[in-house]
Amino acid sequence: MAIRPAAPAPALDAPLHEQLQWLGSQRLAFRDQHGELRFDSDALAEEIGLTVNLTRFEPRQNRQEFAHRASFLLAGDMAISASTYVPLVASTTDYSESTLEIPYCGTTRYRIEGRDWFNRAGQQALYLPGQSFEVETGHFNGLLFNLNPRRLAETIGAVSRHRVPLELAERWVQRPVAIDLGDPRVQLLQRHLEIGLQTLADHPGQGLGSPLTGLALDLEALAYRCSARMILIALG
Repeated sequence: MAIRPAAPAPALDAPLHEQLQWLGSQRLAFRDQHGELRFDSDALAEEIGLTVNLTRFEPRQNRQEFAHRASFLLAGDMAISASTYVPLVASTTDYSESTLEIPYCGTTRYRIEGRDWFNRAGQQALYLPGQSFEVETGHFNGLLFNLNPRRLAETIGAVSRHRVPLELAERWVQRPVAIDLGDPRVQLLQRHLEIGLQTLADHPGQGLGSPLTGLALDLEALAYRCSARMILIALG
């Protein structure tokens, strides 16, 4: 994804117009011109809570302005979001799906079972199982895929030509995995994902609807294959 020149991230307590200027300098990975801007963290938390068991979702500091801009796609049973937002904190309880998060700008710290895991733009992405976590972000822009861990484990077996037994793949998808964004193999997979997302997003009528079209199902399968290959690369 081509990154447009970004304004420096403002201070956490900067006024809303400065936060919006920064958000406007960020390009979403798909449907950038159609990203929805939100200012109510509670209302957004209720929507996110339909798929993730949120227990907290709010600005990182008191009196901090909240702003969040995102676009969404549905592909088969998969929800995909491209979003950019001001610093926030959140926490969850266990849930059934796992996620792959690829950062384009900023850093995110996840705390899972007493250990910190970091997303860093240009350096590291994260695969996260459906474990409870606490998360703290800076100003951020990134992609997030919801994944079914059973299907992901099966895909790991398939793309490894069954050198990774299903039982081992099932254990792999139950733990966080740090993915090196500097690895050329990962960069190629990321580019394949971006092309697939843009192709679906640019197709007339696509968006949150029509998740079962051929294009949408092709993207869903591509996302599982790329995620599986990224995990295989990360785990050697």
